[in-house]
Amino acid sequence: MAQERLRPRLCHMHKGESGYGFHLHGEKGKSGQFIRKVEPGSPAEAAGLRAGDRLVAVNGLNVEQETHHQVVQRIKAVETETRLLVVDKETDEYLCSLRLPCTEELAHGGLLPGPAPRELCPRLCHLKKGPNGYGFNLHSEKSRPGQFIRSVDPDSPASLAGLRPQDRLVEVNGINVEGLRHAEVVAHIKCREHEARLLVVDPETDEYFKKLGVTPTEEHAKGEAGTRAPFPRPRGAPRERPRLPLPFAKPLPATSIHSPQQCEKKDPFEESGLSLSPTAAEAKEKVRAKRVKKRAPQMDWNKKREIFSNF
Repeated sequence: MAQERLRPRLCHMHKGESGYGFHLHGEKGKSGQFIRKVEPGSPAEAAGLRAGDRLVAVNGLNVEQETHHQVVQRIKAVETETRLLVVDKETDEYLCSLRLPCTEELAHGGLLPGPAPRELCPRLCHLKKGPNGYGFNLHSEKSRPGQFIRSVDPDSPASLAGLRPQDRLVEVNGINVEGLRHAEVVAHIKCREHEARLLVVDPETDEYFKKLGVTPTEEHAKGEAGTRAPFPRPRGAPRERPRLPLPFAKPLPATSIHSPQQCEKKDPFEESGLSLSPTAAEAKEKVRAKRVKKRAPQMDWNKKREIFSNF
């Protein structure tokens, strides 16, 4: 079966004189409800229901964890019609391989790409702080959402952990930080004094997951079993805003801003709100840095709308 045809089916049927014309069954010791038989010429056959299909949802409600009796009652809840979301075995296995939930949105033809040209998955980087910090620079831009790795010092803890320039930061120590401000993300990284666990995606992986409509999690990282639900939450689902422990909630000194023009008038958006660990490259400038209160790392001064932090 062509991969473009591997998607769930939404079967909307109206009850006939002899009912819908399909047989539903479950097996003891095996989860799920399945279509055992579809009567020829029935409303079920006309709606596209097939023998062997696994039933995922009834009238928009997921029934994968419900008993046979509960599913039957849901089908009967609407007297003259029903809407069943089903998958055949091959589609079910394909969605499981992508770790995608089976939804009505996929049945309508959206957000199901073919296989990636290479294995695209997030990377979980476990960093242990060295004498010069972690050795990477984190920045954000007003022109696009998110926090990005701008540079990584050679032979630094960040480099050894697999962090790369242009990576987008998704999680810090298991907490999603996609919707947080720069200073809040910095505070999460500093929450653990000597180590940090960063989940990141490179640009290609980031684009791939956006097409899937799925938020990357540690569960998607190679070699990580994870502790989350079997399927990740699609993008757009409500997310509780993480709260920092009280010791890290108090205001901390701001870093220097990034251009001579900004030094005259500080832009609150462009301050990290935290004093930051120097990278190995900045440590070499320690003597010259004593002449000023704090120096920002070298960068292109044309990027006035960026904020960044070193770790």
